[in-house]
Amino acid sequence: MSTTKADPGHKTRNIILVGLIFAVVAFQLNATMLNPAVKQMESALSATTAQIAFTTSLFFLSKAIFQIFMPRLSDMQGRRKILIVTMGILIVGTVISMLAPNVAWLYVGRAIQGACGPVFSIALLILRESTADEKEYGSKLGLIIAINGGVAGIDVILGGWMADNWGFRSILAFTLAITLAALYMIIRWVPESHPSQGEKMDWVGVVFLSIFFVTVSWAVGSNPFFLITNKSTDMWIWIGTAVVAMLVFVLWEHSTKTPLIPRAHLTNRAIWFMPLTTILTLTSIMAVVNLVVPSFAQNPTAGWGMEASIASLLFMSPYALVGWIAGPFAGRLAGTFGYRFLLRTSIAANVVILILLALFGLSNQWVFGILIFLLGVTYAGTTNVMLNGLGVVLSPKEAPGLLPGLNGASFGIGASLSFALLGKTITAGSPKGSESIAGYQNAIWIGVGIMIATLLVSMLLPKPSADNAVEAEK
Repeated sequence: MSTTKADPGHKTRNIILVGLIFAVVAFQLNATMLNPAVKQMESALSATTAQIAFTTSLFFLSKAIFQIFMPRLSDMQGRRKILIVTMGILIVGTVISMLAPNVAWLYVGRAIQGACGPVFSIALLILRESTADEKEYGSKLGLIIAINGGVAGIDVILGGWMADNWGFRSILAFTLAITLAALYMIIRWVPESHPSQGEKMDWVGVVFLSIFFVTVSWAVGSNPFFLITNKSTDMWIWIGTAVVAMLVFVLWEHSTKTPLIPRAHLTNRAIWFMPLTTILTLTSIMAVVNLVVPSFAQNPTAGWGMEASIASLLFMSPYALVGWIAGPFAGRLAGTFGYRFLLRTSIAANVVILILLALFGLSNQWVFGILIFLLGVTYAGTTNVMLNGLGVVLSPKEAPGLLPGLNGASFGIGASLSFALLGKTITAGSPKGSESIAGYQNAIWIGVGIMIATLLVSMLLPKPSADNAVEAEK
């Protein structure tokens, strides 16, 4: 039963929303604003591109690990309390990163920053509890999810400008100020709740589940520690470790008195098929949008040889902006038509758009731009919102933070799979390993196939109570 220390009725729901938005923005800016500052970071820290890339790997690896258990821990210890702790962690990591005298200290700072990743899932849980009306909740849900995907492209543009004029440390100083403001708002405006107060965390289960998620991610090529030099051996060792970790996890969950996943829900379709749907969705489309599109647009032989800034302005910014605008509307429509219906409809639309992109988009800039813009509506603005929303509404009532945590980690695995699989496909079979138009087309076709599989898997998702309420209203 939920307990509160601050009555939400004494504050408007919109004020709570503002505090949650600032918390999400604080983390998101640290995830995106440094992307254009790679060269400045290399110069300032006397580091290589690979070393700077390693800092980002640590950031997202840390995010994935903490995502697994922090939302569930917030059920037990208090969501406002854990949100305040995560903001404190982000402040420490940002200060270390900003003052880093060398790349080793940047490793430390970025890894600490990544531990704040669960702020997004916790914010959605707080939003769910403070908003009773499904349509209002859907609108606010869509807004927060859209922001979590990027601040309408402005974050990257601002980051590039600040890096060019004042260096990468100015970006971190800016994000530090936003984080401090977010911390103040959370302390003042966000109410406390303990849906699972008094319960104990299953730390053994957390360890084995973390091993599973991390080794699955490493198996597809994102292992940042290079522990084994033979890539084939590396992959099979991580796959084997992941299988063993999952088997041990399931056995432990059946034997322990305080399971991470309540025993009654070990056979719950949502616990297994929700993360699988998310993994498949991200695998099919993440690299299409964030690798195929910018790479093809800038490719001087297969593509149009554009400069990076022009390609971003013509294709990536409109995609991000329309997704940011469409998110709240998609969330509100979920309160009318149901989360599952909109998820499946948007996935089907993604399939159609990807097919058109493979057939016609790579030969005409206008067609290419229009189709990517439409993906901003169907994927970034709708599918992404429904995946996150279902992660909240399908989670067991006795463990509301469980599925959002598992779902959040699944986003990272899906993204890793996408870049590994589609990235290799782009160059496979091309002359001398170069990228050809056939390579890009093949990558998109693989995305089509996986997206169709995603649609089939989504049919196995159970109906959330929110969708039942929608049908009752009709």
